[in-house]
Amino acid sequence: MKRRIVILAEKRLGPLTSKMANGVIRYLSDEVVAVIDSRHVGRTVKDVLQFGRDIPIYASLDEAMIHNPNTLLIGISPPGGKFPTEWYSLIIAAIQNRLHVVSGLHDYLNDIAEFKVLAEKYNVKITDLRKTKKTGKIARGSAKNFQSKIVLTVGTHGNVGKMTTTIEMVKQFQRAGKSADWIATGQIGMLIKGKGIAVDTIKGDFISGAVETAVGAADGNFEYLFVEGQGSIQHLGYSAVSLGILHGCLPDALILCHRSDIGISDYGIDTNNLARAIQLHEDLISLIKPTKVVAISLNSYHLVEEKSHELCKEIELKTNLPTTDPIRFGAEPLMQAVVDYFKSYKKRTSA
Repeated sequence: MKRRIVILAEKRLGPLTSKMANGVIRYLSDEVVAVIDSRHVGRTVKDVLQFGRDIPIYASLDEAMIHNPNTLLIGISPPGGKFPTEWYSLIIAAIQNRLHVVSGLHDYLNDIAEFKVLAEKYNVKITDLRKTKKTGKIARGSAKNFQSKIVLTVGTHGNVGKMTTTIEMVKQFQRAGKSADWIATGQIGMLIKGKGIAVDTIKGDFISGAVETAVGAADGNFEYLFVEGQGSIQHLGYSAVSLGILHGCLPDALILCHRSDIGISDYGIDTNNLARAIQLHEDLISLIKPTKVVAISLNSYHLVEEKSHELCKEIELKTNLPTTDPIRFGAEPLMQAVVDYFKSYKKRTSA
């Protein structure tokens, strides 16, 4: 049965405030039938986000039921991934309407007794994307021996487009007839791809081991394996998962993802200092093996197209690296940078 998703994005639908909703709307658009956000009633998703289809927006689940959804997706994440008590009645109503419920929150809906009992009564499934099998493996550095070419997306900050860049690059490689796939490392990517690991739910000691295992399971099946990055090593709140992924997959090449509108972060870090970000990522791997940032992916949602193009050129001149906004201008420059890099890269050469 095909999913017919209604997305809960109450008072949060926007380019930066509804990551789960946005990822599903961009990559699983045909499955989305409606969105709940009382701020934008009467508008469409395309009006609000400037991408996606003309998906209608409603103030309540009752109104959205006209589209016969079979799944409710929580498309936003409050601070810390906590489940807000004001959503309680909406989740109950969804289950009573026989909608499956999909959540990417840190608070697991299956752990709420009333939801679990009702789900059994109405024969629906509650999926907690972040609830993964327990892992207890410490990384052993086996990624040094992977046969596939490993490419990791990293960021100058959180929420800059690492997942989007990863997916767009894989699509570009596949269109060019090249053997490529990707590893999802967060709840949004897991929903889009249908499998993966949620690294931010794994105990710190075992993050890199879980990534090593996930990438290793696909190693050798594709010439190019792209790993979805999370957070940023420059973001004090999310740096643990970023470093864990870096050490787990020991990438052969890096794509640096950037948003120029962040500037000085909440932690006082100048995110526009790309030279420092490039050096930082390369140095962190240099203890193990040689790795380079080979291109820059720019998220320029806030700029008109002409300004976006100018900024790409400006960054190219400053960094001497191919730069593009893969959504606006396509991922071909990123693909070419990766392909060219591997022409001379001696894989598995120790530092």
